[in-house]
This record gives sequence, structure tokens and C-alpha cells, in this order.
Amino acid sequence: MNTDTPRSPVPLSSSAEDLMHSLLGLGVVTAVYADGRAHILGLPDSFFTPWHAFFYGGLGLMVLWLGIIGWRAARRARSSGPIVIPLGYPPAVAGAIVFAVGGVADMVWHLVFGVEFGIDALLSPSHLILFVGGALLLSGPLLAARKADARPTIATRIPALLSIIGITAVGAFALGFLSAFISDAPTMVVSHAPEGTPAHVTSEGLASAGLGSFILTTLLLVAPTIYIVRRGLWFPGAAAALITVTAAYAVSLTGFQNPMSIATPFIAGALLDLIILVLRGRVPGRGLELIAATALPLLVWPAQLVVVSIQYGLGWSEAMTAAVVLLSAPVSVATVMCIR
Repeated sequence: MNTDTPRSPVPLSSSAEDLMHSLLGLGVVTAVYADGRAHILGLPDSFFTPWHAFFYGGLGLMVLWLGIIGWRAARRARSSGPIVIPLGYPPAVAGAIVFAVGGVADMVWHLVFGVEFGIDALLSPSHLILFVGGALLLSGPLLAARKADARPTIATRIPALLSIIGITAVGAFALGFLSAFISDAPTMVVSHAPEGTPAHVTSEGLASAGLGSFILTTLLLVAPTIYIVRRGLWFPGAAAALITVTAAYAVSLTGFQNPMSIATPFIAGALLDLIILVLRGRVPGRGLELIAATALPLLVWPAQLVVVSIQYGLGWSEAMTAAVVLLSAPVSVATVMCIR
């Protein structure tokens, strides 16, 4: 006779729990960008700043909320233990642990090598650990939506979207030195100095970095956009929200010097949402993904370059300006084609 007590199934989190987790996550991401803005603008900096308090307070609330979600899940599952990690949330718990390890590593790194400045602050190993931990910590609502058996509803799609926006924003912050939304490369004239001269090497290097920033930012935007379309998490306004918030975070790093770089991504994202809405159900899933991947850079970057031209003036030639747009689109499509 089997006397083993059957294990309670691992429950799902509720939509309200997912929404709270994703909102807390966006609060932490906002604090990270506020801290980055302070560094870039040269504001008074120390450990005791409002944005540090915002960051560590928000992080503490996220960890506390994870505990509350686990406690509530244990009650629903009638578990004998005090906490049960809901489906989709184990990576978030792992992220909290990774983040704690990264925090200790960051303290040791600073004690040994001092405080980094500029691009070094983004690329130090301890900070990269923190970025990975933060992205995992934000992933709970997104992965929980994938674990649900039922077709996603708007109540589950919104927290999942906010989760993926937060993860995208963490990646965009880590790669902020190559953000097309704040790059000044298009304003610089590409020198026609003789090949191999210092002037030529410097000018070509800056132009290449500028072109790379548009391609990289395209990939940062298209990957999550196609993901939400493929996983049935898209809803009207989702692409606009993703693209606009990512752009707004980037522009905040410069103190919102060019607010039109937020308005134009919103318009481009809304047009992309319209394309997806019209074609969804009419075009097979794979075809819709490729159309969206093509349309995204063709909508976002011409508008962005027009804004830069109005605000600062374009230094790039017509060929270079067109290449930014026309090269980003096939790279975007090729990336989506490679992802099955």
C-alpha cells in the first residue's frame, strides 16, 4: 500500500501578483536610469542619493514581493512548507541570488580597483553580473504567462509586456554606449582624408560606431517585439509601448535634451501595431513576423534621423543616412529568420 502523500501541484501566480511584480521591476529599472543620468550629467554623486535610495528600496520591495508571492502560492497549493515558488518564477528567484552575488562582487571590485567612470562603469564584470541578475529578476511575469495553459488574456499580457519592457531596458542600459536614440554620430561629418591617415581612421571609426548603434538598437527592439507576437502576448499598443519606453529611458540619460526622440518612436510603434493588427489572421505567423521585422527599422529610423536633422543638423551624407535605414532592415529580417 502506498502511504506517500501526493505532492501538491505547483500553482500559477495571479495576474494581480504578476502586475505588481512587473511594476516594481520597472521602478527599479527607472532608478537605474536615474543613476546613469546622474553620472552622465555630472550631478553630485555618493552612495546616499535619491536614486540610490529609489533603487535599493525598489529592489528590496521586489525581493519582499517574491516572498509574498511564494507564501500565497503555498497557501493555494496547501503545501506544508511556508513558500512555494510559482510556475515561471524560479529564474526570478535565481536572479535575486545572482544580483546579491553581483552586489558583493561589485563592492570587492571597487575596493580593489576603485570606482569606474564612463564606459568602464557599464563593462566591469561585477556590473555585468548585476545586469544578468536584474534581467532574471524581472522575468517572472513573462515566464508565468508562458506557463499558463489557457490562452493569454489582456490581464496576463500586460504584466508580461511590462516584464519584457523591463528586460529590454536593462539590455539597452548595458549597451547604452551604442544607443541610436542618443547617438550623436549622425551629426558628425565623415572626413574624406586620405586612407590610413589619423583623421581618416578617427572619422571612419566614429561613423562605423554610429552605424553599429542603429543596427544594435534595431536588434534590441525587434527581438522582444517578435517574441511577443510569436508567443501570443501581443495586443494593440504593445509595440508602441515597448519602443517608446525603450527610447524614453535612453533619452532620459541625456536629461531629455531631445524629447522628439520619444514622440517619433511612439508614432512609429503605433504604425507597427496597426500593421500587425491589419495583417494578423490574414498572413501566416512566420510571414507576419518577417513583415514586422522589416517594418520596424523602416518606421523608427527615418523619423529619428529627421528629428536629429531638425535639432542638430545631419553631418552624414545622403548615402550614409540611407544606408543606416536600408542596412538595419535586412539585418533585422535575417535575425528573425534565424530564430525558430
